[in-house]
Amino acid sequence: MVNNYRIGKPSRLSLLAVLASCCAIAFAQDDSGDYLTVYPNSLTDRERPFVERYLAENRAIAERGPIDVQALIDGSLPEDTPGVGPVIEATPEMVAYQNGKYDPDNRLYTDADYARDLGYEDLLAYPTFGAHDDSFMVPFPGPARDKLLVSQLNHSVTMHRPIYPGDRLFLVADERTVTDLTPAEGDTYRRIAISTKGSVYNQRGEKVNDVVFQVLESVRQYREGMAPEPTDGPPGPGGMAFWIGPDWMSRPQHIYTDEDWERIATLWRNEHRQGAEPLYWEDVNIGDRPTVTVDGPVIESVSPRALVGLGAGGNRTLRAEILAGDGSLVRREDGIYTTEDREDHVPEAPGMAGGPPPGAPPPPPPPELEQGRIDTTELHETVPDERGILINYMARDYAVRHVNNWMGDHGWLQNIRWGIMPVELMADAGYDVPRHPTAASFLDKVPDMEGRYINAHGLTTDLAIINSYVYDKYYRNGEPMVELALWAESIDGYIWWAGGATVRLPSRGVN
Repeated sequence: MVNNYRIGKPSRLSLLAVLASCCAIAFAQDDSGDYLTVYPNSLTDRERPFVERYLAENRAIAERGPIDVQALIDGSLPEDTPGVGPVIEATPEMVAYQNGKYDPDNRLYTDADYARDLGYEDLLAYPTFGAHDDSFMVPFPGPARDKLLVSQLNHSVTMHRPIYPGDRLFLVADERTVTDLTPAEGDTYRRIAISTKGSVYNQRGEKVNDVVFQVLESVRQYREGMAPEPTDGPPGPGGMAFWIGPDWMSRPQHIYTDEDWERIATLWRNEHRQGAEPLYWEDVNIGDRPTVTVDGPVIESVSPRALVGLGAGGNRTLRAEILAGDGSLVRREDGIYTTEDREDHVPEAPGMAGGPPPGAPPPPPPPELEQGRIDTTELHETVPDERGILINYMARDYAVRHVNNWMGDHGWLQNIRWGIMPVELMADAGYDVPRHPTAASFLDKVPDMEGRYINAHGLTTDLAIINSYVYDKYYRNGEPMVELALWAESIDGYIWWAGGATVRLPSRGVN
């Protein structure tokens, strides 16, 4: 039995890092006797007040209808308008920081005059700037659960217009659907498929992005008397005991050899940037494999930061320095090269000293939701000399560079979508979760990838070898479009991210 709910105005719980990866806590075990058995369409006394509020907030968004965009940007909407999120400023400093970290050789991101010559108003912000999932997504109410297992992050951002330095971005939730996949016979997990759709507008009232953020949450409640006694460890839901999930860190760490670096250097030398020369739609064929790109190794994960949509932190790729044989680089015990000065390798984000980047963070949750709130900003903070978990969108941003290389400066990345922690990976780790009903698949579009899937979680020290495959081309509304499947592999062959892209290319037959 399936129960469809629509969830309304964001309650401002901190969610992004939670959904970015499930913390490495424990392998699956038979402890079902500790938890209540729950059924679809039947809330427990504990759940009822919070979930009913959840449903009421959804109805408010449905009753609101399309947002009054002019009132949104001039600030005249009523304060209690459902679904209205924060306002973000794309500061020139933050735009330059993100562009320089991910695609420093792209003149569209670094040279305003060059971008204007191609018809843009200014240099471009990195795609997905401002598509901040934590501002759109709202988890199952915190006070209604004691344990959380996260799987099937599956997201999508559609770019309608460029974002330029100095733009102000207005975030609006348009629809939030929750489907209760708990089996009719009951389960100790309530299985919740969450899907949030939203829009991002600029200060001129133009829609720049459509977003979809999806996840499968499996939540548990202790039976009366079964909750463990408090300890001196991390507190309750904010501490590690809150999480259920695979031991992602058990994957052996790769030690980079001289042979590995020869392979990496060869891949870097073979990279092809289309640049100013147009890639025409007519010259693309189904079955094409764009040239592989390589980023990393990742020594520090990006961490979620308020509102930006790209996070902050994380290291840049030392491709230029390594290919140039820069003798100042230091080789670590794991074989990875770094700079002597950490800030040359891990540039500090603007506005990070003593606080978040420009843009106020969302307000705290109301007092009645404070219990069980999720605040995991530090979940992806990397401890020196220890492995850490990579946030879900890190490979997405490496994949953007891959697509930029292939399509050139006359193409337009219309959509990028991605996922981690699929059903198959969770099953390998001993967790049987239902399939999210609206989550996209990616690798099944690639003929020689049949039977393969994401089989690891991205970790620090991983390399991001980005591969792609052209699986469709067509005209849509008179525009020539191409579809690509994308995936990231580590140097030892683990697939740790997969996604897809829709690209608009110039055509010899279209003016």
